Amino acid sequence: MPNTKKDHESDEKNPFIKQTIIEEKKDQRKRIVSAACLAVVFGIVAGPTTALTSHIINKNILSKKTKTTIQIPKEETSLEGSEEAESSEPVEDIVASAIESIDLSEKNLEQMYAGLSKVAENKDNTIVKISAITTNTDWFDNTLQNESSCSGIVVAKSGDNLIVLTTNMSIEGGIRVGFFDGSVKEASVLGTDSLTNLMILSVDISSMGEKVKSIEPIVLGNSYQLKKGAFILAIGSPVGVSRSLDIGNVTAIEKNASFFDGYGRVIYCDKHLDNRGTFLIDTSGELVGVISNLDGDSPISMAYGISDLKMLIENMTNGVGSSYLGVRAIDIDKDKAPEGMPNGVYVTEVRADSPAYNIGIQSGDIISMIGDEEVNSIIGFKNIMEKLKPNQVVNIKVSRSGKDGFTELNFETTIGARS
Repeated sequence: MPNTKKDHESDEKNPFIKQTIIEEKKDQRKRIVSAACLAVVFGIVAGPTTALTSHIINKNILSKKTKTTIQIPKEETSLEGSEEAESSEPVEDIVASAIESIDLSEKNLEQMYAGLSKVAENKDNTIVKISAITTNTDWFDNTLQNESSCSGIVVAKSGDNLIVLTTNMSIEGGIRVGFFDGSVKEASVLGTDSLTNLMILSVDISSMGEKVKSIEPIVLGNSYQLKKGAFILAIGSPVGVSRSLDIGNVTAIEKNASFFDGYGRVIYCDKHLDNRGTFLIDTSGELVGVISNLDGDSPISMAYGISDLKMLIENMTNGVGSSYLGVRAIDIDKDKAPEGMPNGVYVTEVRADSPAYNIGIQSGDIISMIGDEEVNSIIGFKNIMEKLKPNQVVNIKVSRSGKDGFTELNFETTIGARS
């Protein structure tokens, strides 16, 4: 048991020691409090300072990826398009006059085709070969590498990056782009679109030779001005080989073809062309169409008009998602519509697993309003869809036919993103 009395007497004989011990404890508490305060102050100051420093480092040192940004001039949307004024002269006289004015000699025909080939040759440096390698294993666990390829075309330039339009393909093993001078460079994917089966690539050419750096993107023309019978040059992979060429004519133009979430023009060609990266240019060398995945086994080819793709190309390049609802619709012919049919666009197809499908919109429904905007035509429907953003929540008003007439229904959905 401790001798408390002796300890107490010792303390009284040595009051300085007692005082020193007490003061020491006070100093320690002050130091602890001071240290804690300093730690708090340091935390308050260091937090923003570290965040600011980290932001500066990330922005100026660590972040080497350049954001691609382009802006593509677009034509005014129209179902009618530009048409030449009809002549009052009889067709027979026009044809006879045209035949008489043309020298159909073999030499002139060769010169004409040589001139057309020269137009395509001048755009050859905008064509690139896209290669993708995928790896699989066989039944015996042997590793197999498969290379798939198609053609692409340079449609824009953003800083040191060339922007390439091509066919959507597997990117599991990475994508390489081969240029006209034989050089090859890895590419990054900026965007894909499963509805048109198209893809946008970016290729950093800062470390490449002057020939590649001097590539000028092809001019995106106005496909609304195409006429039946016009010469078109198919470049890219028209016969399944990169940088091949075929010459043909526009045989038909469907001006108001129904696409998912809009409409557009379909250009019909007089030949069956490979759809893995085949592009149509006019006689001035401007890009006017992209051979599509619409034709299937048809003996002729169908192409998307480039004017209808400009917004999509711009959005994919700039990393801006294009809105997606998932319906095909057409205008209502008011002269043939039954009495009491409401205004709007008539739904002909709903894509499986689309936002429209998931909320219950059906074929035969009439879409009359999206958000606070009325839908009166397919043009209006397309314009509204282009203004909507992915993940935007909107109300869609439709009318559905039943035995008692049309019933108005309201659906709320989150707009999807095309990918």
